Amino acid sequence: MSDTDRVDALRAEWARERPDIDTSPVAVVARIGRAARFLDTGMDGYFGQHGISRPSWDILATLRRSGPPFRLSPTDLYRAVMRTSGAMTRRIDTLERAGWVTRGPDPADRRGIMVELTPEGLALVDAVAEGHVENERKLLASLSDDEQQTLAELLKKLLLAFEREGL
Repeated sequence: MSDTDRVDALRAEWARERPDIDTSPVAVVARIGRAARFLDTGMDGYFGQHGISRPSWDILATLRRSGPPFRLSPTDLYRAVMRTSGAMTRRIDTLERAGWVTRGPDPADRRGIMVELTPEGLALVDAVAEGHVENERKLLASLSDDEQQTLAELLKKLLLAFEREGL
């Protein structure tokens, strides 16, 4: 088995064609991007087995984590799952048609609405959650527990810097 990956090949090509460019950032950025795509594919496959998409899972799981009555405003959902507001509206429409969420008036603001898990939505999240975490564990199985912790800390450091800079 080779100890080189596609990113090594890409960097070697740049080194050959443009040795004046330091491609060391590519070693990180390209690998994060490629790893994200592999992780997305692995999670999409799991969620697909349950008839949902990952963006739908993000909304359903956010509502579940909010605690009883499992209800949030569309704005709070939008902020929590980091989706565009247009995509959020479409996703909520889809979840409502599936019977997993309902929209209702905001008891604190007559002009607002709230999105709430239905009993069916709550049952779905609870049925899928444990398997989802186990799927993630399998996706990361090539890393030891210590390596996963180190990677999590490094990614957190990077994300906190991005968030502070408003990226």
